[in-house]
Amino acid sequence: MRHIALAALVLLAGCATQNDRHVGIHDVPSSTVFGYQDPNDGDATINIVREQGLWGAGCSSAIYVDDKAVADMEIGQQLVLHVPSGARKLSVLPHGACAADRAEADASLGQGEAKTFTIPASGEGLGTQAPPKA
Repeated sequence: MRHIALAALVLLAGCATQNDRHVGIHDVPSSTVFGYQDPNDGDATINIVREQGLWGAGCSSAIYVDDKAVADMEIGQQLVLHVPSGARKLSVLPHGACAADRAEADASLGQGEAKTFTIPASGEGLGTQAPPKA
């Protein structure tokens, strides 16, 4: 019985700790970004933030623009993409310790425009952030 109590205490202590990965929002490492990093004249900007939380810590989010893989994100990361203006389709596909259907959003933007999208910590879904009120 004493061994069970000790094991439970150790497991609970592990759940109570955090590392830097779980504190604040950080840029996606360049090693997991595959395109749309260099701005060109006439581009638009897509900002993507994967929310912070422990629930999705074992899940990665593959990011696609027009069905082309452009990045892989973890919880608490943000990504800035410089895409050609016009009609764009943004999608996210969770993978890793979780699995869900691919979520898609309209990312059509005019020249110089910017739009921010959010992915919940779970990695399942894709939504737009409302622009700030003036």
